[in-house]
Amino acid sequence: MILIISLHFFTRDYLDYKECNNYNNELIQDVITKEDEKDEIKIDWEQLENSNSDIIGWIEIKNTNINYPILKDTDSLKYLKHSYNGLYNSNGSIFTLNNNPFYDKVTTIYGHNMKSDIMFSELEKYLDYNFFNNHSTFEIYTKECNYKATVFSCYSIGVNTEENNIKKLNFDEEVEYYKKMSKYSVNNIGKIEKIVKLSTCSYLNSHTIPTDQRYYIIAKIEENN
Repeated sequence: MILIISLHFFTRDYLDYKECNNYNNELIQDVITKEDEKDEIKIDWEQLENSNSDIIGWIEIKNTNINYPILKDTDSLKYLKHSYNGLYNSNGSIFTLNNNPFYDKVTTIYGHNMKSDIMFSELEKYLDYNFFNNHSTFEIYTKECNYKATVFSCYSIGVNTEENNIKKLNFDEEVEYYKKMSKYSVNNIGKIEKIVKLSTCSYLNSHTIPTDQRYYIIAKIEENN
């Protein structure tokens, strides 16, 4: 009986992974074209919004699996367990709870850390120095504006500890906190007016089930139109 149940969950996880990957690859083919030899992309926002009005952006970290639509969620956390098309899927989606994403001083974007290496699984690699250096910038696209994101902080910490550490900080103090927390220092980051904070589950120093630890990748964002 235990073997049958385990096989069922393994099969369900695999099918969810295949469906999630297929959905996203189909979406990329339908709405994204390459602009030129610089590898810049053009997004068909009308078609993207027609597929789901909750889609408010796109995140791409080149030379990784992270190439996904960003959805605006609510406190219901629907997209923890649903794909961008609204269908149930254990891999969920990449989403934000911000009321005014990318206009707010700090926009937090969430995604699962899956064993299949999709969604935000590769964020944990930022704690490796070579990966940190080789993926120091990434792109966020919205209908109104494209952004260049420059990573200046990466670390793993308990989610409750993180919330307590930053809850009384103003924006400038919060930025300094992220710099101090980072495993690696970044020089010449310049003035930081807005940031994006990528979050996924971490299993470093985890003592709870589910894990209370999170990887945080913090980046300065600037308009890049």
